[in-house]
Amino acid sequence: MEILAIIPIILIAAFLLGELFKKIGLPSIVGQILAGLIFGVPALKELLFGEVSTLIVIDFLATLGILLLLFLAGLEIEIEKIKETSRDSILISLCSALIPFALGFVFILLVFPEQGFMTGIIFGGALMVTSEGTNVKVLMDFNVLNTRLGAIMLAAGAIDDIFEVLFLALVVVLAKGGSIIDLAMVPVEMIAFLAVAFIAFKIISKVLQNLDKKNNEETGLFSIVLIFILVLAALSESLNVGYLIGAIIGGFLLQASMKKISKKNQIQLLNTIKLIAMGFVVPFFFVNVGLTFDINTFLANIPMITVTVLIATLGKIVGTMIVKPVSSLSWKQLYYVGWGMNSRGAAELVIALIAIQYGLISPEIFSALVSMSLITTLILPPILARGIKRNPGIMDAKVDRKTLKLD
Repeated sequence: MEILAIIPIILIAAFLLGELFKKIGLPSIVGQILAGLIFGVPALKELLFGEVSTLIVIDFLATLGILLLLFLAGLEIEIEKIKETSRDSILISLCSALIPFALGFVFILLVFPEQGFMTGIIFGGALMVTSEGTNVKVLMDFNVLNTRLGAIMLAAGAIDDIFEVLFLALVVVLAKGGSIIDLAMVPVEMIAFLAVAFIAFKIISKVLQNLDKKNNEETGLFSIVLIFILVLAALSESLNVGYLIGAIIGGFLLQASMKKISKKNQIQLLNTIKLIAMGFVVPFFFVNVGLTFDINTFLANIPMITVTVLIATLGKIVGTMIVKPVSSLSWKQLYYVGWGMNSRGAAELVIALIAIQYGLISPEIFSALVSMSLITTLILPPILARGIKRNPGIMDAKVDRKTLKLD
């Protein structure tokens, strides 16, 4: 089938199912992922996505979708909130990555000792990552991104992205037989990216100010912003930093740049980017998540998938809640942040795909990781919806450390 016919079919299905789930109090991403699951039914998948070129286009739109979504998150959230919650974000990011990694690693060594040390490392590494794309969309749907817990989830997820980059670099080095020097270059490449991003920030600030002084330059402003996003994403990807980190940093930098242009143009730019992202490309990312799911593999591997999901979920929630003695958050707030950190859907799929392509993990473990990714992504929206409904104000409440009660 022609790609121009497939694109509207996907958008219609994503829109209708998304609206259906919004009516019952759940975010639209649940419906969008469900659309992907429906399109993933073998007969339908063969009909719509039988040609490789079609899947390439869908994958490109999905990548553009997650890129714009994370850029929007960096653009919309107040930087002051990130600063205020930086301590909690760092602690949560570290612990919610280390605990699931350790649990996954030990599980493989104890239950599948024949798989070896390397499989344990990769399995644990795939469990430790967090999908910011899912978190951001759910938080936006509930209008709680710009809250205290929203800032913590975003910042902790951004720090988690650094772990993902380092771990992906390790997997690639191991898969391709690289040296420790290749791995040591990753921090150097990160520093190089930050340096170039800062220069780009200075340039775009001047360009935006100049365009802002002219009348009827809304199109020019939007073009410059879009170029800035894509250049930073391409640069971060070429330096092995990862386009997701580039998107978030780009959002933060543009937020600072836009303070120097008129309020009218700020609002117009933000609304234009949001309309194009949410109305067109972001749904492809979540539909694509559903498309990766294989029902036959799932049914043949239910015990392993069940254990993988339990380890992944327990690791994230326990890893988040153990920071309580040194955190400013309540137990209940940490519990819901833990569920937020448990959402996956991107990096672990890349890790699993590279690992199986180079024979570092078995098909059984690969299918468990893919299924875990989808299941943990679908779990977050209803749990967060229930938490917000039953605990109004929990996303922004502060804790009195002496009484340990919510305001």
